[in-house]
Amino acid sequence: MTPEDLNELYRTYQESAFRLECRDTYAIPGEDPDFDAFLAHESFPARTVDDDEWLANVHAQVGRGKYFGRVRLLGHPVTDYTRFQLLCYPRENLPAGEEVRILDRHWLGSDDGWTHQDFWMFDERIVVLQHFDDEGHFLGVSEGGDPAPYIAIRRRAVELSVPFDQYRLVPAPRTGAETPEHAAS
Repeated sequence: MTPEDLNELYRTYQESAFRLECRDTYAIPGEDPDFDAFLAHESFPARTVDDDEWLANVHAQVGRGKYFGRVRLLGHPVTDYTRFQLLCYPRENLPAGEEVRILDRHWLGSDDGWTHQDFWMFDERIVVLQHFDDEGHFLGVSEGGDPAPYIAIRRRAVELSVPFDQYRLVPAPRTGAETPEHAAS
């Protein structure tokens, strides 16, 4: 399995593409200018299906009636990169048609042994593990083998998570530390 094979799967899957996104920080080369602007409290333009190949593909796949989505685990303390993603999802991923769900690690308790490996699963048949170094730089991919454990992980992650628009990160009284809160539906 190569990164090119993974890129091909994004375009050729038949029914569903699902990602479990576990890391609190990723170092993604194309995001550097936007992330730098975010850190400097400057505005930056949202990517759209008209100017971004990734979002255009998501939009096209969803337009064909296919599922494209992820569960994003959110750790504490919340990293700047996670804050950046929480800003970008509703501006970019959601308008393209991707389902984004949030799973706050506070909700896991000791049930977290399955929450440390990023993966993509296509059509509940093909699992692609994504590997990163400690700083979040992409190292490569490998095949995940038997999809059954990953199907179970997906079900558990979806069961414990909430849709993006039902999640809020709010400052805790006095301490300023952030805590999760379900938004009113």
